[in-house]
Amino acid sequence: MNILLFISVIFLSLIFNRTLVTKKLLLNYKGDNHQKFISSKNIPLSGGLILIFTSYYYLNLLNFTYVFLIFCVGFLSDIKKINSPKLRFIIQTLIVLGIVYFSSITVPQTKIIFLDQLLTNNTFRIFFSIFCILIIINGCNFIDGVNTSLVGYCLIISLSLHYLDLNGVEISQIVDFYNLIPVLIALFILNFFNKLYLGDGGSYFLGLLFALCLINTYQINNNISPYFIVCLLWYPAFENLFSILRKKNLSRSPLDPDTNHLHQIIFLYLKKNFNIKSIYLNTMTGMIINIYNLMCIVIATQFYSHTKTQILIITVNIIVYLFLYRKLLHKKLKNFKA
Repeated sequence: MNILLFISVIFLSLIFNRTLVTKKLLLNYKGDNHQKFISSKNIPLSGGLILIFTSYYYLNLLNFTYVFLIFCVGFLSDIKKINSPKLRFIIQTLIVLGIVYFSSITVPQTKIIFLDQLLTNNTFRIFFSIFCILIIINGCNFIDGVNTSLVGYCLIISLSLHYLDLNGVEISQIVDFYNLIPVLIALFILNFFNKLYLGDGGSYFLGLLFALCLINTYQINNNISPYFIVCLLWYPAFENLFSILRKKNLSRSPLDPDTNHLHQIIFLYLKKNFNIKSIYLNTMTGMIINIYNLMCIVIATQFYSHTKTQILIITVNIIVYLFLYRKLLHKKLKNFKA
């Protein structure tokens, strides 16, 4: 691990955080209903800035340009310059369209016969890839609601891919994981102790970065099962897809924020049943989710080329998610009525 880069991130965060708090800039705000689960007020949303300032060490100029564009959308949201979810989504779509078109990073196949037939059409392949990337970007934004949830998840994926790389498995060269991992570890520690949040800028950055990296990994290495890629990204992807379905069922816009994501329901359950401060419950919620995902991804990494094993892991994950969601949502509604 690049220890100097790890120390640099810690030092950089101290500078950013002191400046932002002193100037009262880029601080989190608890005024909106969906933001009531954050740990406390006046914590800097500096995680995205740190990712940008350290990206020289793990991204080339072209790939930096891609993620910088999407970071800017999130950053403008963080500073309340783009408040409309619809406008953010439109800008995201245009950026991702440009990236997919010029980079040729597209989903080559899925091992689903009818879908693979459609993917032979270049136009369909481009728009399907845009759909997948947008699902990941916004899914990463959704799961970044409690401390360590997103940065921990991205760290787990990075360690998985770095492990494969060290063992001779060809993976995407979009990211230099040797240098990204210490950055994520530093951000994980800072987020764990509630010293900073990633903000929309940071979550969009990581969502796009890992979506491009994993799609490109499958493009260049057909020995990797496409369902291994799905397995690595299952949590943000399913969180987003499930959120769209349940909001549609309630005749609400999929873009409207709410307080019914899985991590929020787990948080409320812990708060109801344990006499612990919210600041600790917030981090505890993220760690519970991370530990589960770590176990799943460790198993998936060992069987990266076995499609049936990957499908089994994904299926179990979805069943566990839906079981927990139904069980805990019922308790939430019961407590609300009481």
